[in-house]
Amino acid sequence: MADTETNDDFSSTSLNDPDDVDNSDELSALTSEVVSGVESISKSLSKLGANEPQYHWKDITDDFTAASDELKLGELVHDNIFGLFEAMSAIEMMDPKMDAGMLCNKAKKVLQFEPAVKASCMLKIKNFTPEELIGIMDELNSCLVTWLDGHSLVQTVFTCLYMHNPFIIEDPCLKAFCIAMLKTCDTVKSIVNRAQVFEEEDFQAITYGFKMAPQVTETRAAGMLKEAEDEVGRKIKSLKSQLREESDCDIEHVQSQVKSYEAVLARLKFYKAFYLALVSLEKSEGSGVPTAKQLLCTARTLTEPIRKTIGLGIQPVPTEDNKQGSIMGFEPLVNQRLLPPSFPRYTAIFGREQAIDYTEGMVKRFLHICDVVNYSSLHIIIAFISEFSKERPCVLTRSYLQLLVWQNNNLLGKAETIREAIRAFNSPPSIAEKSSLSSNPKANELADAFISRAVRPVKSIIHALGHNRARQRDKLAHLLEEFAALQDEADKVDAQLHSLLIKVEPQRQHFACFGSWVLYHTLNIMIQYLLSGFELELYSPHEYHYVFWYLEFLFGWHMTCLNRAEKLLQAQETALEQKSGRSGKKNKKKKKASEKAIQEHQGMWHLYQGMRHLCQGYLRALEGFELQEKTRKPEDKFGSEKLRFERRFLPFQTVDTPQPMYYGHYREYSNMSKMNASQSTSLFVMASNSFQQAKSIFEVVNNVHTEVALLLKVTKTNLVVTKLAAGGHKHDSKNPPEFDFQCHRAFPIIKLK
Repeated sequence: MADTETNDDFSSTSLNDPDDVDNSDELSALTSEVVSGVESISKSLSKLGANEPQYHWKDITDDFTAASDELKLGELVHDNIFGLFEAMSAIEMMDPKMDAGMLCNKAKKVLQFEPAVKASCMLKIKNFTPEELIGIMDELNSCLVTWLDGHSLVQTVFTCLYMHNPFIIEDPCLKAFCIAMLKTCDTVKSIVNRAQVFEEEDFQAITYGFKMAPQVTETRAAGMLKEAEDEVGRKIKSLKSQLREESDCDIEHVQSQVKSYEAVLARLKFYKAFYLALVSLEKSEGSGVPTAKQLLCTARTLTEPIRKTIGLGIQPVPTEDNKQGSIMGFEPLVNQRLLPPSFPRYTAIFGREQAIDYTEGMVKRFLHICDVVNYSSLHIIIAFISEFSKERPCVLTRSYLQLLVWQNNNLLGKAETIREAIRAFNSPPSIAEKSSLSSNPKANELADAFISRAVRPVKSIIHALGHNRARQRDKLAHLLEEFAALQDEADKVDAQLHSLLIKVEPQRQHFACFGSWVLYHTLNIMIQYLLSGFELELYSPHEYHYVFWYLEFLFGWHMTCLNRAEKLLQAQETALEQKSGRSGKKNKKKKKASEKAIQEHQGMWHLYQGMRHLCQGYLRALEGFELQEKTRKPEDKFGSEKLRFERRFLPFQTVDTPQPMYYGHYREYSNMSKMNASQSTSLFVMASNSFQQAKSIFEVVNNVHTEVALLLKVTKTNLVVTKLAAGGHKHDSKNPPEFDFQCHRAFPIIKLK
């Protein structure tokens, strides 16, 4: 009864309220719409269920193959729904090179080291023949350099079962070698991790819990190798005495055994020298460099005997499951589940000859690196690291160079290196010898504060140059932001120091002193950023014109900067003569140093002048090819020229000096150039004149820069090509010119087709 009364009350209230009546009508209408919608959906679903989906498959294999034949090697197809991101993300499933799980171990049972020793007579721990020792040592060396090439430690070095627990090996040679290899890996990991100039594609430091023989000291590891050497030496001595004393012995067999044991001995000596060299290089403040150089020289002499005896070792036998093959003690699938936290890729172990070439090159690079301690100038050290990087060295040598150059948070361990570098570059009055501001506390405070502020950007330059060539470009772009901030601070400090200087020396000025030094490094970064684009093949031929245009602009700024530095050095020299007189040994010594710096600036000025003429030659030649309609440009749907220009030079927008050049400036230059030369012949004549001027300069400054000989070769060849083009050679051909970068990474040889 209570429920019925409540419902009646609710009904009466609803009927008496006009608003409630309207809401009720709306609710009824909405309910009817929902019901009709549900009925419509249910009918559609029932219709879909009744009709099975129909597929009309078409075989496009032949069409796809025919279309792909039109592409050259390295070309990509761009589509609105399939761009570069989709292409890089596409994985071909079940391809062993991309899908690591396809290297399955279902066909056989894979055992770990100790179970394999107990269960298999093929995995022994004693009584190794010299041929087996040579094969295992060479294969381990191949695994080591494959790890240094960027692959995972467990997929390379620890595919050798003997490395899992070398302490149960009873053979002294193999035991000592495996322990030394573990200690070498540990030292390498320490060097690379401390330098921090590696990326995921360079180095994999994860050990997955494998022990690196921490209970064995460095001295003991070297001692074990020495004991193994003595053991092998006794066997060689015994075999040789057998040849002398026993006339009925198998001479060929004994001589073969002697040769094999000598090969084992060479490998033991090499790795003892190499490991001890790494240990010496790890010593603080570069104190172990002299010892390391001696050991590395010893290791270098042993690479050739090792290379000649590679064929003596046991060789891998390919099988159906493992096309590359493996030898006793190596199981490629033993760590199959331990994949690195990077994109899965197939690990191809280096060949033995390729591995010894890699090792020899690494030893040579270490010897070259040790020479950096002989330099004290910041500019020379940066040039040294930059030239070293062009050789594309391995991650280990790149990392050690960083540790050797930057010690105790100072360049070569010296706090005054940056101050000396600025003084040698343009000798600002605030830090120059016998300066009027040297006794001014405020001036000293300002100069010291700026030099302290400059430490971080300088360290960033050295650190960026330690990365691989591809990553350097990204690092250099970010460096420009740091140097833009340092440039602002330099200008403020120069202005404050100038106001202090004119009070004591009205005839001198401090404007753009620190700023010129910052500008010098900023220009170097900008030029290297653009040149690296050629080396990494980032530019298309239709982009060469504005890249060389911007380079020509930067080289002009470089010449102005060096002119400014030379004038400041001359002003300082004049000031010293006025204060100290023309006599005196000390004054003559300082004058000689100043003259040397001026000569270096003049040499670099001429070098940049030659490179500027070289860029002008490329500009005129490219403009001539454009008039002949030999330059192919992409359609606008792939992006406008303005957009490409802005993206190429986007990092330069953060720098105020030199002022950034915009697309409008480039179009203004292009239009002016087309107005001045309306025929391709005149443009090729102008290009040959520019190449001729560059050739004349490079022939004079041939001893200033290591790459000048290559630039001279490029310039001479392009001079001949542009003269031929000016004479009408290949004028009727519609084929675009070819740009050959084999001689020089950034300045190509032009070839007419």
